[in-house]
Amino acid sequence: MKKKIVGIFVMGLLIGTMLSVVNSVSACTGFTAYDGEKVLVGANMDWSQNFNMYMHFFPAEEGKFGRVIIDLKFALIDWEPYPDDPDWISPKEGMNDQGLFYSIFVHPYLLPEKSNDKPIFYSDDPDYYTHALHAYCLAKCKTVSEVLDVFDDYNLVGMHQYQVFFADRNGDSLIIEGDDIIYKEGDFQVITNFLHSHPELGFYPCWRYETAVSMLENMNELSCEYFRSICNATHQKTTVHSDVYDLREGIFYVNFNNNFENPLEFDLNEELAKGKRRIHIGSLFEPEDNHPPDKPDAPIGDETGIPGTDYRYSCKKTSDPDGDRIMYLFDWGDGTDSGWIVPQYGTIRAYHNWTERGNFEVRVKAMDVYGRESEWSDPLSVTMPKNKLYINSLIQNFLENHPIIYQLIQRFLKL
Repeated sequence: MKKKIVGIFVMGLLIGTMLSVVNSVSACTGFTAYDGEKVLVGANMDWSQNFNMYMHFFPAEEGKFGRVIIDLKFALIDWEPYPDDPDWISPKEGMNDQGLFYSIFVHPYLLPEKSNDKPIFYSDDPDYYTHALHAYCLAKCKTVSEVLDVFDDYNLVGMHQYQVFFADRNGDSLIIEGDDIIYKEGDFQVITNFLHSHPELGFYPCWRYETAVSMLENMNELSCEYFRSICNATHQKTTVHSDVYDLREGIFYVNFNNNFENPLEFDLNEELAKGKRRIHIGSLFEPEDNHPPDKPDAPIGDETGIPGTDYRYSCKKTSDPDGDRIMYLFDWGDGTDSGWIVPQYGTIRAYHNWTERGNFEVRVKAMDVYGRESEWSDPLSVTMPKNKLYINSLIQNFLENHPIIYQLIQRFLKL
């Protein structure tokens, strides 16, 4: 039970980190329309400088529909340690071979209260990303009606800072805000980052929402090209990828890094026939003349310390010959790494503690928006000795965790 609760609340914390910058550098836009024949969905993924996103294909198997999920490996903000798992992956958006689509959108804090008597969703099956009820629905459901039946079985407390947008090949769509369901009215529906049920909580009015609504109201013909133009009109400088899905044909188009001229087209069934795989989206769009980032300088930080103690390490920003956005990764020399880091200031920072004695080589490298990586930096040698200071630390930690023994020792010393 503890693992379930931790999982759902850590997801909330990570979504909350996204929300903390949504107004200035992070936001998303989604929309769908139905004309009696076609059912299309458009979506912009805007998320600061984090471009560590993947297209994950899951072929159909017993009890699971075939599907593609665009997932996001959360990047560490360089001024804030992870609350739990540096390898946390969130399934952001996807479509299955039954014509069901979903995407998640952050929103102002609002704690769901109507489902408190129900269990929290958790699964040991990695295909469901352990915590993601929306990803589970993509494997199990054909329609938004079936999605509602699934969501009705679970406690939605983890949705206090995100909402889910679903659409299906029948032309039905809705937004699940936690306690409230926002159904489509008319031929289209639009979602950004405010709550339709509580717009007064923030991020409304929203120019992206108003732009998409206006363009859909004045649409002459429903087409993938027109939906791509809506993505273009609502994108921001932080938009990582923009997608258009044809839910009846099982085809989707991906544009990357605000280039709306040459989308890549994917036939879902053809891609699923190639087997299960996960592809870095940026690598699909890498120009032939792209260069890797320059080699970073060696990390800076303590060169000796006590095992089990957190230490902070940093490095200066490097540059990219092509002017691309950059993320950073520390290798701690013990078989672990920092996870990719989003730089916020002039230096890149990360925290680590070594659990055992030894000598470790700490290195750092950079990655550009297309997934091209730099050379590793020169190493910083770090030694974690087991010395008197370490033993004293162990004794202190023991006594702090056993206050009764500590009090007895104090009384004994006073005799």
